[in-house]
Amino acid sequence: MALESSVLQPSAASEPRDRDLQARIQAEYDEMPGLNLTLPQASRLFDCDATTCTRALMRLIAKGVLSVDEGAFVRSGARRRRRGRRMTG
Repeated sequence: MALESSVLQPSAASEPRDRDLQARIQAEYDEMPGLNLTLPQASRLFDCDATTCTRALMRLIAKGVLSVDEGAFVRSGARRRRRGRRMTG
């Protein structure tokens, strides 16, 4: 994900709100380890604009809490469930 550095640099006034958002996002992923959200879904769920949500999600990625799998934010170490038939063999 290519992001402008300005997206990752919050103003001093927004830092407490950003920390609260990061804690809320992390708590949701801790409670539901299989959670996988796209950016628009995360923005809606956490009731914030895309820039603020991106900044929080990217910081959680940098901390090793989250990762990206096929365009969705997932808990680190988790893989998105693929729909379809399982292959046996």
